[in-house]
Amino acid sequence: MNEESIDTVIGEDIQFRGKLTFNNALKIKGAFKGTIETTGTLIVGETGQVEADIETGVIVVEGDLKGNINAAEKISVRKTGKLVGDVRTPDLEIESGAKFSGNSIM
Repeated sequence: MNEESIDTVIGEDIQFRGKLTFNNALKIKGAFKGTIETTGTLIVGETGQVEADIETGVIVVEGDLKGNINAAEKISVRKTGKLVGDVRTPDLEIESGAKFSGNSIM
C-alpha cells in the first residue's frame, strides 16, 4: 500500500499516547502507546514503535510492535518487522527475516 492511498500518517517526530479509533487506513511512523480499534488497515512503518492492544481488519508490521492483536482479515509481518505479542487472525503472513515472539490462533 503506497502512502498516497493512506488516509492518515502519524509522522516520525510524533509521540502519541491514548486510544485511536478509525475506519480507513492509518500509518504510524512515530511512537504510539495505548489501544487501537479499527475496521480498516493499520500499518506500522519501519520507524514506527507501537505498544498497544489492537483490534483491526488488516495490519502490516514493518517496524516494532508490542501487544496483542485481533485481526478480522490479515496480519502481515514484513522482513523489517518485529512483533512481540499474541495474535488471532484467519490469515497470518510472516516474511523471511521478520521477528515474531508470541502465540498465534488461526
